[in-house]
Amino acid sequence: MSTTREKFVDRCMDIVNAKPKYELGCSDLKKCDCIGMPKYSLRKNGVTLTTTGTNWTMRNQVQNVRKITGVSVLRIGDLVFKSREPGQEGYNLPAKYRKGGSAYNGDLNDYCHVGVVKSVSPLRIIHMTGPTAKTDTTIGKWKWAADLKPAYISDGGSSNPATEPAIEPVPVKETEYAIVVAEKGAWVKMRAEASGSCKLYDDVPVGAKVQIVAHGYDWTRISYGRRKGWYMMTKFLDTIGDGVGKY
Repeated sequence: MSTTREKFVDRCMDIVNAKPKYELGCSDLKKCDCIGMPKYSLRKNGVTLTTTGTNWTMRNQVQNVRKITGVSVLRIGDLVFKSREPGQEGYNLPAKYRKGGSAYNGDLNDYCHVGVVKSVSPLRIIHMTGPTAKTDTTIGKWKWAADLKPAYISDGGSSNPATEPAIEPVPVKETEYAIVVAEKGAWVKMRAEASGSCKLYDDVPVGAKVQIVAHGYDWTRISYGRRKGWYMMTKFLDTIGDGVGKY
């Protein structure tokens, strides 16, 4: 049995509204830690999340992990993580995740804090911290986003967004731009519809600046040249805000 993103976020908001005291190992409306928020929500939705902390959850209970390069990669109901690298101040990865440990998988990042995306436009990230629940309105130090696996969330992210139905992008309220990026190739397709099978498209050069019309998870609506409100896969866009003085 699993739940939906909407129900998951609703129960996370119970924690935000109750403002429990931050205490490690707890997950209720009186005392709660950061991973306790998603644990509480899933429990109230009839789903069990057994975890020893954020490092365990990141390594075992999520999928579609991606670096947060802008709000365009976020989706309501995502888990988001802060992390520290070896040698960085505050780094405290438990021994079982280090080389030779029982849970070692080659990843030496210390995922030290977790939150939940309540909304994308405007951005709202809710999380449990000291002394109580907090809502962030900027990306700040949040570095990673991920979907809870289907065992927990039934409407999780697409493993192949080019072939699955698109989620309608959220219109932006202020002028935003992005740079077209790609690991290989010189062009990226901008399509008339949010579908990898749409045959009506234009090629946009890598490095071009485009205007964001509406933020999306798999697809983002953009404006480039004469094409207004066409679509490009979100992973090919690096959001740069208003674009002033950045490129």
